[in-house]
Amino acid sequence: MRWLRYSINIIATLALGLLLARWISVIPYEFSPLPSTIAAMMRLFGADPIDHAEDIETIGLLVIIAGSIAAMAVVVTIADFAWRRLFKTPS
Repeated sequence: MRWLRYSINIIATLALGLLLARWISVIPYEFSPLPSTIAAMMRLFGADPIDHAEDIETIGLLVIIAGSIAAMAVVVTIADFAWRRLFKTPS
């Protein structure tokens, strides 16, 4: 049963995280710290941000996806903990 619960948590985390990332990526907003941080990190690692300007958008999307999955992992973990406490199921 434990592996089933872990599998459901992983699938729920990935599904919700990717849905959140998709939603975030289509909202019209200007989040200038993300591209500037990516450009600064590229400079730090020796890549010229002007030569690789198209990579900044891709890396930004990957950061949004990773952050969304991490946020949903926290939400799913809290929901799992609350479910187990509410219904007194064993760990």
